[in-house]
Amino acid sequence: MTIEKLFKEIPDAVKLDFLQKALRKNDALCSQFTRYCSDLKKGKRQTEAKIPEQIISDACKQLKTELESLDFNNMDWQDYVPRHSGYIEDYEAYEYFADDHLTGLFEGWQHQICQQLQQGELTHGLCQVMGCYSACFDVEIPGAGDIFEDLTDELLAHHQELQNAVVDTLKRVTGSEAEIQAMITAILDHTVILGEEHVNFLNYLETVFLLITETAETARYISGQLESRSLAESIVPQLALRIASFDPDPLIWLEKAEEYMELDLEVAKQLLDHYWLEDPECFRLVGKKMFGEHPRELCDFFSEKLFPMFDETFYKEVLWFRTLRDQDIDLYNELRNYLTEQEKQRFLDEITWDTVFRINVLASEKRFPDILVLAQKEVLHTWHFTELITPILNIYPAEVMELIRIKCADTLTNHKKRSGYQRMVKWLQLALQITGMEDQVRHLIHEFYNRRPALPALKEEMREAGVVNDKKPSRF
Repeated sequence: MTIEKLFKEIPDAVKLDFLQKALRKNDALCSQFTRYCSDLKKGKRQTEAKIPEQIISDACKQLKTELESLDFNNMDWQDYVPRHSGYIEDYEAYEYFADDHLTGLFEGWQHQICQQLQQGELTHGLCQVMGCYSACFDVEIPGAGDIFEDLTDELLAHHQELQNAVVDTLKRVTGSEAEIQAMITAILDHTVILGEEHVNFLNYLETVFLLITETAETARYISGQLESRSLAESIVPQLALRIASFDPDPLIWLEKAEEYMELDLEVAKQLLDHYWLEDPECFRLVGKKMFGEHPRELCDFFSEKLFPMFDETFYKEVLWFRTLRDQDIDLYNELRNYLTEQEKQRFLDEITWDTVFRINVLASEKRFPDILVLAQKEVLHTWHFTELITPILNIYPAEVMELIRIKCADTLTNHKKRSGYQRMVKWLQLALQITGMEDQVRHLIHEFYNRRPALPALKEEMREAGVVNDKKPSRF
């Protein structure tokens, strides 16, 4: 049962009783309720002690002062707690130190702002968010240039974390229409003050707008305020689409979606969802175009919707990209059913860096001679020797046996560490699985185990892995 249906069915006395009990137990909810009722009673938003721009300015100055009080040229390591024990490079230590101090500052502001929001002080909290945003620009911290490639980008990344927490808090907060309109006014007024210097500011806060635009009244208010300030709604295409969704004429929404789909992929997804249900041919045509321009961003979206009978070519195109992206052999085994031999070779040619995936594809196509050639070519260079030889272990037994001998001998010459010996043992274990080569493998094991000068660590690894008899290691 939905909350709306339940709310209609429950008597008013029961609802009031629950509300009273909930308010007594939740101070934050009580503050929200008090402010909400005060706004309704007065017919307008409660007057703030400070005007929004003053709150923004104060927050900006305070955070900027806190940031510029840091000095990364003279770090105080005495009270610093490292992220983990063990050795780390000096540059990593400096980066962690600086990042942890920035995190501490922003988390302090985050805690303060979220508390204000929970108490119903929505405009005040949001103004502090905007002030913190402005503080991220033109800050000078001694030594920051030696640690961060771009200090502004680093600060904005921390601010984004703050804003994410604010948005999460706003989801659980109830504000009156007057309070919401005051928030909107504060954001748009500050946007105008910033001017073209921060043209992306309105788009940056689009998530907040989307969250608070829950009624037709709010949508109309935002639209009017944007127009009165000559702010183009194309700056916030998702918000423009949300506003259009409250229009009684559904064509208005469709026109907005088609106008802004090139500006914002979320708008494009909403439009494609509409086409999927209402106009499959438009979904096909627009979808192919959008996927061709944004394959990485839209791959999963189309993977969830397409199937071969709808459009096999489009389906194959999306599956091709996803298979290459994920390097998933199960996906390839599905994709191969739609490929010609020439296409299979072209797909292989596009595997430029993942040797293991290339081997798996070759094995799926039973192109074992190609795997052997690759193994012979890469034997002394590859870190994926095990994966290379496993598919052809009993197809080319003599050749694989020789490759194992070469690889083990190279390890004994150039990689005399326990980790190298452990890899050797795994290759010898594979060699023991080669049918008809038991005597040759045992001879090779005997040769490595009894080599001179002796290698105690290698012998230990061989005994522990069971490739030699623990009691009589030299007998086979």
